[in-house]
Amino acid sequence: MGINRIDHAAIYVGDLGKALSWYEDVLDMTVLSRTDDTVHLACRGKAADLTLVKGTCSLDNFTFGVDDEQDLDRVAATLTKEGVAHERFAGDSRPGEGAALKFHLPSGHELRLATGGAERRAGISDFDSKGSFAPSDMDHINLLGEVEPQVMRDFLMMIGFKSSLNISINGELAGIWLRGSEYDHDIAYMKAVNPAHRLHHVAFAVEDGNHYFRLSDRLLETGHRWEFGPGRHNAGLGSSTGFGTNNYAYVFDPFGNRNEFSSGMEKFADDATPLDVNIGPERLADVMNGWGYEMAETFMTVGS
Repeated sequence: MGINRIDHAAIYVGDLGKALSWYEDVLDMTVLSRTDDTVHLACRGKAADLTLVKGTCSLDNFTFGVDDEQDLDRVAATLTKEGVAHERFAGDSRPGEGAALKFHLPSGHELRLATGGAERRAGISDFDSKGSFAPSDMDHINLLGEVEPQVMRDFLMMIGFKSSLNISINGELAGIWLRGSEYDHDIAYMKAVNPAHRLHHVAFAVEDGNHYFRLSDRLLETGHRWEFGPGRHNAGLGSSTGFGTNNYAYVFDPFGNRNEFSSGMEKFADDATPLDVNIGPERLADVMNGWGYEMAETFMTVGS
């Protein structure tokens, strides 16, 4: 029992057709169904990984997978005890969604937990690229908001997440990374530079270095460029292992929603000690980029 990895995200885009020129035409995701206001997309298979919602930009809601309804019962009981409003529903809002529970985080973000039905476990990442440039699955999500990171960390741990990494700037907690699964992190939250921003990035799974090469060539061939990366995060400040050392590459969709392509996360026991990092702002680039001396200025200032 417990929470698995991210299973789905719904993001706002200004124009569905223009958004599909990125997610379908460039990234080769598959359209499962479409209405005037939404498009459900999959990296592969018949379960929606990403939903595009007609709007402007940023995050509508996101879903983490659980194995069965007992997991929903456990979280619902905790929320009831803490006086947090929540709602159970049948799970028919997208292809591949089973029984579900939805509620709001202290930051205002809508989090859903859902089973995957008899045919699949929800929130189990598939890293096999099958020789393609296309992302293989969802990987994690990084939220932005005005609420203090400690408040978010306490809430997420209350419902079953485990702390992985905490980064403080001059002693003030600025960002938190937590996991539901064994992997390094499944969800992150940072205090927003712009209070209006709610999403730093939605991350897709990448298998290995060759997968990055193919995806990088795809971007080049279609007239796009990475914002930042590929590279390797460096939370251990010199160690290529431990919490906060996964590989990354970031790029914006046509409406300013940042996509990450993530690989190389280690697995950790439930009782692994979180990594606490306290640095000055001048060392942010060192933490975020272990393979070079630079970091895109937009990375710490632009969200959606």
